[in-house]
Amino acid sequence: MNPAEARRRAHAFLRRKQLLSTAETEQALDVAAVVLGESLARLAQAAESRDGIACVEAAHGLKGNLLNLGLPELAAAAQAIQEQAQTGDFPAVTTAIPALCASLAALTGPLRD
Repeated sequence: MNPAEARRRAHAFLRRKQLLSTAETEQALDVAAVVLGESLARLAQAAESRDGIACVEAAHGLKGNLLNLGLPELAAAAQAIQEQAQTGDFPAVTTAIPALCASLAALTGPLRD
């Protein structure tokens, strides 16, 4: 999913399914940007240090946050990362993280070290 589509779908989900006002939606997306950015950074750090437990926890949290934004396809990507981390497949995890970050760029901004 491209970043603009992810943001558009999250915005529409919050407005239509969660019944938030435009202002509430923008505020929720601002909070989501921080939470998702921190979670992606935590996931990348855990993968780099090959910390399976931290990687699983970060991916699981991302999955939940993405579902709460109405982004099941991206939640499935986080789920796949979680499963890869559970089996210790850190090369696959490391490969998958940049794609997830790219898909979320319109929601999070650039991932910072």
